[in-house]
Amino acid sequence: MLTIRVIACRSRSCALALAALMSRAEVAAPQQPDPYHPVPRDTVDAAAYDGWKQYGLHCSRCHGEEAQGSSFGPSLIAALKPDGAVPDQASFFTLLANGRPSKGMPSAAKMGLDSTYFAGLYQYLKGRSDGVLRGGRPARRAG
Repeated sequence: MLTIRVIACRSRSCALALAALMSRAEVAAPQQPDPYHPVPRDTVDAAAYDGWKQYGLHCSRCHGEEAQGSSFGPSLIAALKPDGAVPDQASFFTLLANGRPSKGMPSAAKMGLDSTYFAGLYQYLKGRSDGVLRGGRPARRAG
């Protein structure tokens, strides 16, 4: 049970001491986990971080939030494996540039994805495919 006492301070030094005690109590309070903003589990460089952002903007609606596929698009984690449909970076860049119109995938240009992000997008997705990066928002490495 928590007991709160009201202390009357008549001097400036008493008020300052009370303020110091209160500030220490606030700092010592444990942080509650935030289910809407989990702590990043991986740290990536700027290019891969930008790739993650572009994935979220342009690709996740079809390929799923974690690149594991959906009813609209296949898993990019599986596609980027050595035995997958897109086994290397050159194939990935070609796929982005041309799209797969027969399967409903527009080109990157039609989606508004600039080719300057292709390398970072590949780096992020290849890291997910190789198991080096886990799902969720990564942290951006400084520098």
